[in-house]
Amino acid sequence: MPSVSQGASGTVVSAVDRVTGHEVAVKVVAKHWNASRHQRSALHREAALWRRACNATRQAGQFIAIEEDANNYYIVSEKCHGGSLQQLLDTRGVLTEGELSQVAWCVLTFLSDMHKSSIYYGDMKPGNVILKDIYPCNSDPGCLAVRVIDFGCSQLVSGAQDSGAPLRAMAGSPLFLAPEILSGAYGLPADMWAFGVTLYMLVCNRMPFWLEPISALESSDIEAINLAIRYNPVLFAGAQWRGVSEDLKDLICGLLEKDPARRLTAEQAMQHAWFTSARDMCLV
Repeated sequence: MPSVSQGASGTVVSAVDRVTGHEVAVKVVAKHWNASRHQRSALHREAALWRRACNATRQAGQFIAIEEDANNYYIVSEKCHGGSLQQLLDTRGVLTEGELSQVAWCVLTFLSDMHKSSIYYGDMKPGNVILKDIYPCNSDPGCLAVRVIDFGCSQLVSGAQDSGAPLRAMAGSPLFLAPEILSGAYGLPADMWAFGVTLYMLVCNRMPFWLEPISALESSDIEAINLAIRYNPVLFAGAQWRGVSEDLKDLICGLLEKDPARRLTAEQAMQHAWFTSARDMCLV
């Protein structure tokens, strides 16, 4: 089975489903004998939330099965052929606003569906958004359909988006954490913050609160990163922001509102004026 990617928790390989004949993706996670019961519980919890997400939205990568043998766990899912948005950034560079509008609409549809089903996703970032097909598609040059994968940080929330009991477990990728996560009590709006960081990153391949490249931030002191997330303003500096529409900047600022009560919801973001103007660039 050829390797597709290597992540912190396992290797993803390509395989063929012997029943359907379809190509699938298999995440291979080595068993940790010193924490086997906890690891098994965590992986089956992730699988259960992934199944629930698939019932909630078409934008979730389709979960197929979880299996195990003496040495590994195997999480089997739909195979997407276009690679992640992070890989697209690394190999081709940043997206145009027309391209970005298609990606943003798909991801907001995912978050809207998840939140309506009381599911907090928990790890929105370019590496977890996968292009369903190789881009650009020969059959449709404007095709940028995406799927969201990796539900290891997902949680069920109780009650409505604004009134449910707060979540408290610290989980997610440090550069994408909302200020309220750092304060220890958060909810569905934290997903919208992470999407705002993702959207910003797809425009300029930098993070919103620093002028330094991402590679420099990854080795920075975590306290300095957390302080910037809490207090620094969004920076629209550099050549990549020349010519970017004011509507897109306004949408990003609405998503990166530090007060979660004032932050845009997925539905509000989908009604933003930027999507109206983006239709002139590329059909959403």
